[in-house]
Amino acid sequence: MTVVKSCLSILVALGLIPGAVAQLTSFEAVDYPGSNNTVAFGINDAGDVVGYYKDAAQLAHGFLRRGSQFTTVDFPGARQTNIFSINARGDIGGVYYDNSAKQHGFVLSGSKFQTIDFPGAEQTMVYAMNGKGDLTGMYFAAGNPKHFGWALVGGTFSTIDHPLPNDMSCGSWISDGGEIAGHVQEKTGAYHGYFWRDGKFTSLIDFQGGKAWQFWDSIYGINDAGDMLGTYSDGRGKQRAFLRGKSGVTTFDVPGSQRTRATGMNRSGQIVGMFADGGGAQHGFLTKVAGTQQNRVLVVDDDGVDCPGGVRTIQEAVAAAPAGAVILVCPGIYQKTVSITGPDKNGLKLIATGAEGSVVLQGDYTERDGFHLENVSSVLVRGFTVRDFGTKPTTDTDWGAGNQIYLQDAHYNTIEQNTLINGDMMGIMLTDSGNNMLQRNVALVDNASLANCGIHMQGAKSANNVVRQNKIFGNKFAGIMIRGAGPGNLVADNTVVNNGRFGIDVEGTNEIWLEGNRVSYSQGFWGTATPGGKQPGLGINLVSVNKATVFDNRMRANSGTDLNWDGKGDNRIETNACDTAIPADGCKR
Repeated sequence: MTVVKSCLSILVALGLIPGAVAQLTSFEAVDYPGSNNTVAFGINDAGDVVGYYKDAAQLAHGFLRRGSQFTTVDFPGARQTNIFSINARGDIGGVYYDNSAKQHGFVLSGSKFQTIDFPGAEQTMVYAMNGKGDLTGMYFAAGNPKHFGWALVGGTFSTIDHPLPNDMSCGSWISDGGEIAGHVQEKTGAYHGYFWRDGKFTSLIDFQGGKAWQFWDSIYGINDAGDMLGTYSDGRGKQRAFLRGKSGVTTFDVPGSQRTRATGMNRSGQIVGMFADGGGAQHGFLTKVAGTQQNRVLVVDDDGVDCPGGVRTIQEAVAAAPAGAVILVCPGIYQKTVSITGPDKNGLKLIATGAEGSVVLQGDYTERDGFHLENVSSVLVRGFTVRDFGTKPTTDTDWGAGNQIYLQDAHYNTIEQNTLINGDMMGIMLTDSGNNMLQRNVALVDNASLANCGIHMQGAKSANNVVRQNKIFGNKFAGIMIRGAGPGNLVADNTVVNNGRFGIDVEGTNEIWLEGNRVSYSQGFWGTATPGGKQPGLGINLVSVNKATVFDNRMRANSGTDLNWDGKGDNRIETNACDTAIPADGCKR
């Protein structure tokens, strides 16, 4: 690799907000060996870079650069391949051209290629992918010159078409929460940045400054601090890169380049893109925002095979990590509790890489907790399979003790995309922990001797938590149980099926909001005897609650009552679908 210049020239910020703007370090050229035409497009938190290069026949091939090692990545049988995105797990997204020169999107996960075609589209492009594997990009419809944006979020395709009269709407970035950024081209030729989520456009984004800023290419990256990375063309038509933060806008070019395009950014502040040199040849580049706080990435590999050079245990990485560091855990089976405690571990990001289910935190029923978070904030735990933790088995006289993921006095954390299996007694347990996000986890039990709650919340400080889009099956005690918690918790769009005594149980907790949940087949306590006896299954159970909202939930085939409310408190219960209720008119509200 070559360093283009020891110090990047920082051109003027627009001065949207007074104060210092971002400073960038030196540029490093990213050139595929032997090619004079390379484009770097995406980068993940491990620093892996993806893009494409052209061979002597000017045919494009995808590449992955890991460390200093380049690997060609071509879709099998394709005429050409472009790669645009890589996520924390190492999944790769891009476009291939078939023998008729038609474009198709694809994803490479591990060694498995998958074609992604928007339903009914003539051509499809995958431009961005998040940590969960949700996608965005652009497609062409047969016989229609217009270009549409699209999203694949949670397995559902959606068209992105801005209401402005336009020739193109394109998605170029997607957050782990499913928010998409991109650009729309009006029929007048003007470009605007946009944000889109759940079928709605939330804002248009334009630079201020009048005619000098005539063209907006797109938003290609947004970091945890809300800084936006992208590319625009100035009033003279020169394509340049920008980084827009709370303190202003930095515009930048690779020194001596004809044009510069920034297209990817990770949590460590590394930025990738492409530039054209004085002779017009294209090169990739890598630079970095100086002084980035989240500037350390640690890698964990249990046997040193998948990710050579990493430490061997997750706890070893946590112990070495400064606040805000990213810990990438490579495929393997890991033992022992992972303890994340104290403010000096605030902001850690623990991310399982590789295929779904390939990173396992394995208990043996001798340790109480899998992940243990205490007195920390802003921690991310994503993509792990956690199973078989707990130290006290359930009997017919006493409940068990154990948690796959435990939060104590832990706030503003995100627990997402984890699979929690056969714990005794909680999948995820929150005690006096508020403002946390629990989303898209799976909590299941298939062992009749265990009595579990998929998600349990308790303690007055357990307020303003969000529990959304989780799938919870087979827990003998309850799918979701919230008892004696604080106000303001939201439980929405969860699938809670085939659990025991309760689907969703709320007791002694005020100002809770339950919306859009699907709660079915709660069958009562089953399997080995428990202290709960043989009571029937309740779908949603409300006891001693006040100012609760229970709206648009679907409850069916629960062995006791679909909706059970003790009648206490001033609560809003309406537009729910169920067959049986206490009071009797509960399903008709």
